[in-house]
Amino acid sequence: MIAVIQVDQERAKQFLGASEAAGVLGLDKYNPPIAIWRRHRGLEVEDSLPEHVSEAAEWGQLHEPIVRGKYALMTKSVVEVPTKSTVKDGWLRCTPDGIVFDHGRSRDPGAHDDETLQGHPEDRQGLLQCKTADAHLDWEWQYGPPARYEVQVRVEMAVMSLPWCDVVALVGGNRLRGPFRVERDLAIEDRIVTDLRAFWDLVRSGTEPTIDHTDAWRLHVSEKMRATKLTIQSDRELAELLNDMRTARIARSAAIRRVDALNNDLLLRMSAAGAQVVEDSVLGRFGAYRAGGGMDWRGYAESLESLVPSAADRSKFKRESTTWAIRVPRGFTGDDE
Repeated sequence: MIAVIQVDQERAKQFLGASEAAGVLGLDKYNPPIAIWRRHRGLEVEDSLPEHVSEAAEWGQLHEPIVRGKYALMTKSVVEVPTKSTVKDGWLRCTPDGIVFDHGRSRDPGAHDDETLQGHPEDRQGLLQCKTADAHLDWEWQYGPPARYEVQVRVEMAVMSLPWCDVVALVGGNRLRGPFRVERDLAIEDRIVTDLRAFWDLVRSGTEPTIDHTDAWRLHVSEKMRATKLTIQSDRELAELLNDMRTARIARSAAIRRVDALNNDLLLRMSAAGAQVVEDSVLGRFGAYRAGGGMDWRGYAESLESLVPSAADRSKFKRESTTWAIRVPRGFTGDDE
């Protein structure tokens, strides 16, 4: 078996990439359609990734060769990595993590450049996609790859014209999920590629995609706002927007009150049992903690005068916590990866 450990891949970023497909279809909250649109239009795109997500992505890239090598050992496969992107129809590209070759073929371990791969198309069996995930996202990988990754590999199969892609994920740094085999489905593939083509037409024409209400869209709209103050009269469409906003804000307030009520109910049950932690086999670990404490910074600042207060003086301005709150496990709400 052959597993290329580390290969520098040159991506043709001027084309729409398979890794962007999930974002175009609204399945990647960190890479929404407007951000992809702006990037391909040559406009500035702010990096909106939280620090822990950026760090996780960096570690994911570092672990990719290890995951690829483990797959090759598990399946006794020949896995090679293309050094350049493959482009379909002049607009859609992919750069697979690995191409799986016929086990019975004898190959040169050093021959992993694109010319060699293209010279032996009959040897290609399928594709490989390597992922990593935090331990708290293990539930996403119980029965197969998450939808956003399935979309990516279906685009890769379309571009490479290969019948399957194996997806493997290293979860929590010590648990391998998969391989999950995604078989090519031309009907699903056609719907995905059709939507991607429609989006790419928007990029080429300079037409903005549908508003998706992400922070990236807010930044995009903010660029259009003018500094001058101008008043416009509400018409039917604006009136509907204003009423919808009012309804949504009322619903949000009601939801916040409901969460507070559930928080109190849970604290009541825990206090009756003399517990500060609840373990749930499905949802995870819930802990009670003191909330509302902190510093009276205004009083502290007014006391400074010309002398630097001692630690004992500072302690006089600490507000004691009088209430308790519930700390939910990561991933509990489904929107914090």
